[in-house]
Amino acid sequence: MQTSLPHREEQARFMGEQPVGRLLVRFSIPAVTGMFVNASYGVIDSVFVAHVFGRDGLTAVSLTLPIMMIMLSAGMMIGIGANTLLSIRLGQNRIDEAEHLLGTAFFLFFLITLLFMAFGLIFIEPLLRFFGATPLIMPLAKRFLRIIICGTFFMQMSFGVNSFLRGEGKVHIAMITLILSAVVNVFFSWFFLFVLKTGIEGPAIANLIAQGTSSVWIAWYYLSGRTLLRWRLKYVRFDLPRVKQICVMGLAPCFMNVANCIVIALVNNQFNRYGTESCSGEDGIAVMRICQSIFMLVFSIILGISQGGQPVVGYNTGAKKYDRVARTLFLMLVVTILLNTVYTLFVLLFPHAVLFPFLMKNPNLAPLAVRAVRIFMLLFPCVGIAVITANYFQATGRGYTALAITLIRQIVFLIPLYWILPFYWGFDGIWVASPITDGVAATLCLILLAQEFRRFRTR
Repeated sequence: MQTSLPHREEQARFMGEQPVGRLLVRFSIPAVTGMFVNASYGVIDSVFVAHVFGRDGLTAVSLTLPIMMIMLSAGMMIGIGANTLLSIRLGQNRIDEAEHLLGTAFFLFFLITLLFMAFGLIFIEPLLRFFGATPLIMPLAKRFLRIIICGTFFMQMSFGVNSFLRGEGKVHIAMITLILSAVVNVFFSWFFLFVLKTGIEGPAIANLIAQGTSSVWIAWYYLSGRTLLRWRLKYVRFDLPRVKQICVMGLAPCFMNVANCIVIALVNNQFNRYGTESCSGEDGIAVMRICQSIFMLVFSIILGISQGGQPVVGYNTGAKKYDRVARTLFLMLVVTILLNTVYTLFVLLFPHAVLFPFLMKNPNLAPLAVRAVRIFMLLFPCVGIAVITANYFQATGRGYTALAITLIRQIVFLIPLYWILPFYWGFDGIWVASPITDGVAATLCLILLAQEFRRFRTR
């Protein structure tokens, strides 16, 4: 143990000495690559399902998405919460405390796996009905979701432990994990759907295999002794003080996902409520899935940039190097705003180019999809401001502020707008709720950031 300590300290100090621009590039490129590839395989899966099963298959997969997000939410709370604390503890050079947190996080992964598998399999039909499944779609959605639920543990491991690798600077390994999962998923989705012709279960089985493969890879890497922190069996237990710390730090992303799930349930039911013979609820849900896929392609890059900056911000906060924290935050904001603006202009000017893969087998959805994506993406540049701001407060240990940003956006504005606007404008009211909320959230975040930069100048 003693012989490895100088090497550990040298690794930990690295984030406090290199230029922040170089660090952000170093950490963000692998994170962006991994997140983009990860999002891409979700998009490719949607294209495969739309090609084979048409609108009904796309709708069925869309209805299972919020349930998968709920499963992931608890993993995000543990993974991101523990990772935030790990980065800060490394900045304070408290290696043993970081390993305590790592062990507690592993115990929580096992616990939530058991809870979600039991609850999900017992209440699968009520859950799908809550999120808008109609009798037409229910059989397809059940067949897909049952397999996804059985892979809960692999999902938690693949996402959560990958966060820990990023936290200690192993961003290239974290990137390889996501790329490995994506490649395996796309290959087996194609193989099951187009070669074996397994039905809607194929993509779900492919997802399970992909998450299992990445989990085995991560476990091997940790057990090989190449990481800064070690898995220690004596720390894998329920430790109430550390459980509280992890949960508080991870509440914001967890609540963000849960709030998103509530929003999706409301939106799906609003589509069913305001659907007509010429434009049914199933049409609306399928088009929303297409919009979300297009959104996620660049949103994944924003997440990658924010995750790449998280260990830099967390370490330098722990080391009280606030000038470096300020520079990192400013760079993340500038890059995300520019990137989002370029992508938004492309989608607004050339919607058919991004919609074509989804509509090859569903040309009747084209008019609705073009109108929807143009409205839905109108203020997309504002999304980057909200994400970077929330992740900044998360990385600096102020989980409640990050949580407040999330709740104000989702609960105070988005849900009421989704409930009220369709009454006046039908489906258009659903599409327009997102850009209104994005603009309001960005304004709030800019006010918080202005206060934060003033604080930096006084330190």
